[in-house]
Amino acid sequence: MKNSLVQKIAVVGNAAGGKTRMSLRLSQLYALPVTHVDSIQFVAGMTVRPYPETCKLLLQITEGESWIIDGYGPLDLIESRFLAADWVVFIDLPIWLHFWWCAKRQFKNLWSPRAELPAGCNEATVAHTLKLYRTMWSMHKKMRPELLRIFNRENLRRKVIYVRSFQQWKDLYKNGIPFAS
Repeated sequence: MKNSLVQKIAVVGNAAGGKTRMSLRLSQLYALPVTHVDSIQFVAGMTVRPYPETCKLLLQITEGESWIIDGYGPLDLIESRFLAADWVVFIDLPIWLHFWWCAKRQFKNLWSPRAELPAGCNEATVAHTLKLYRTMWSMHKKMRPELLRIFNRENLRRKVIYVRSFQQWKDLYKNGIPFAS
């Protein structure tokens, strides 16, 4: 475990970019609890949790003393999470890599569902896969530019770590946050 003052890390990026794996690794390095937004937003059967409940749960976690929050959640809460975080890891890989990793993940889901999802959530369907690809494209075209605009604000600029290549992803995974030790 690294000796640092890191207590709060937000990890965001498009689907199938390695956010969960990165969050679990950072949790090991900094001894911080991980919350997967998907585990809050969805309940059994891939049903979406009611919006007010999702907001309440995410706000409670964000107000905590230490955390890693993996994922987006409601957009009206995300900026306050970024402000509360010591570091924001933005996994901003090329879209083709997200698509490729998504295909691999969906194939694995046929035998082993993602552990961070509530019980009874089946992502291994053609309908879900097509929806996921459409969502990824939309996130890349619409959400990514908005995030870049938000991250350029003076109050966030120095706390965002951009991960734009697989090599950068591997370096962060291996060594942790470079400025936090």
